[in-house]
Amino acid sequence: MKRKKLVLLGSVLAFLVLLFFQVFSTGHGHVVVVKKNDVLTKKNTSLTKQNETLNSSVSNLKSKNAKLVEEKEALVEQVAEVTQSLDSTKDVAKELTKELKDEKTTNSISNGREFQFEPIKIPGSEGD
Repeated sequence: MKRKKLVLLGSVLAFLVLLFFQVFSTGHGHVVVVKKNDVLTKKNTSLTKQNETLNSSVSNLKSKNAKLVEEKEALVEQVAEVTQSLDSTKDVAKELTKELKDEKTTNSISNGREFQFEPIKIPGSEGD
């Protein structure tokens, strides 16, 4: 009978030890999960703030892009106007060049030596 009591007491004691280790192990696992959850929550908060900053930057860049597109369109229009003006100036220059080619060119300025001048005779003057 003593032996039965000892076996029974040993079994109860083993059961209690196993129960204690199971509770301790489960509690330790829960602590690990809570710590990981805390770390993940902090990372999530940090990423959320970074995402908000990036969204703000994207909005800012989109507005700058829209302004640059408008400025580009204005510059394209100005280039078209300047090109058209240059084309019309080029046409005028061609016409002027053609007119200048049609005119007689003089190589040097005349000093009048190649001409023979005769004095004009006035009636009633002595040289008549």
